[in-house]
Amino acid sequence: MQLAGRLWIGLGLAAACCLPLAPAVAEDWYRFRGPRLNGISQETDWSAAWDQNPPQLQWQATVGTGLSGVVLSQGRLFTLGNTLDQDHIVCLDAVSGQPQWQHSYAAAVDANEFEGGPTATPTVDGGRLYSLSRAGDLFCLDAATGQQQWQIQVAEVADVRVPTWGFAGSPLVYDHLLLLNVGDAGVAVDKLSGQLVWKSADRDSGYSSLVPLEYAGQPAVAFGSARSYVCVHPLTGQELWRHRWLTTFGCNAADPVVSGQQVFISSGYNRGSALLQQQLDGVEELWKNKDMQTQISSCVLIDGYLYGIHGDVGSGTQLRCMQWSTGQLMWSLDSISPGGLMAAGERLIVLTDSGELVVVAADPQAARILARQTAVDGKCWTAPTLSNGHIYCRTALGSLACWQLPADQ
Repeated sequence: MQLAGRLWIGLGLAAACCLPLAPAVAEDWYRFRGPRLNGISQETDWSAAWDQNPPQLQWQATVGTGLSGVVLSQGRLFTLGNTLDQDHIVCLDAVSGQPQWQHSYAAAVDANEFEGGPTATPTVDGGRLYSLSRAGDLFCLDAATGQQQWQIQVAEVADVRVPTWGFAGSPLVYDHLLLLNVGDAGVAVDKLSGQLVWKSADRDSGYSSLVPLEYAGQPAVAFGSARSYVCVHPLTGQELWRHRWLTTFGCNAADPVVSGQQVFISSGYNRGSALLQQQLDGVEELWKNKDMQTQISSCVLIDGYLYGIHGDVGSGTQLRCMQWSTGQLMWSLDSISPGGLMAAGERLIVLTDSGELVVVAADPQAARILARQTAVDGKCWTAPTLSNGHIYCRTALGSLACWQLPADQ
């Protein structure tokens, strides 16, 4: 570990701004898709009247090539990137952007129909940072110092293959375990030691992360494998149900969205989406159509309506709204080409594939753009992160920008 080096050359502080901090309710975004794993922040005390009071740039940095998201915990920012065939686990001060530490290891950038670099997002839990590389290098580091606690090559330990685009699902802490979308139906290791606890068959994994739910009165996690969406018991790996879902290239990458005993699944490449009802003997499709095809970025569910990115990135995408219960398409916004999506309250925060930050009302009756401003320059396929009154946006080549939001007056 070292603080100096090539990775930090791109760091530059913007002029400080005297805007009051937003919001009144702040929260750490310490794992992929946020504290509730649904892509929705509870920070709502910020203004979208950007014509009068726009966000202010706080700092910019270069963190290396990759699609890893940004997570934040206790004033620290973490993400992953690659420079010169080395992956970096990067820690910056969340407010100033100043480097705190980095942990580097040999890893090919492995460009494959995208720029390459790491695609999973790290997870922070109990003062530890967990990070998974595309090749299966799994690390547990001290979040404050970057000191390595343990490391394993999980694909080798579990004796499973690496899928075409490498592992992309973010680690999920569950009780004493660290759960991973590795193998046909997941892998679990002890979170304190890295010791293998259970594994699944040697078949291609998908690229989604794991989402907790309940099935038949017992805990479960659901996620996309290469040829199915599967549900397993998190403590044992016992398979609870499997729904066959074939996609071009075996690319099931969007996380399932859960509401009660219903599970929404969606994939790109003209595959479409479906709503599944959990039953004692598996799942039943309530509806299926092609009006929402989420290739990479997962949908958010707000007041009975799904909002998501329809289409394949790089070939044209639209922001869409769909009714949860029926699959009815409510609207499609074609004037922006979204690359990543999250929400805060009843507002959608979209990062377009060219780096524009757009706020859209989460309104099923009409697509209404509330605010927009260029946030970063470059191709963006990673969802923005809102935490403690700041929005963080990154490009595939590793340009990272921090914007302070104006407070709601």
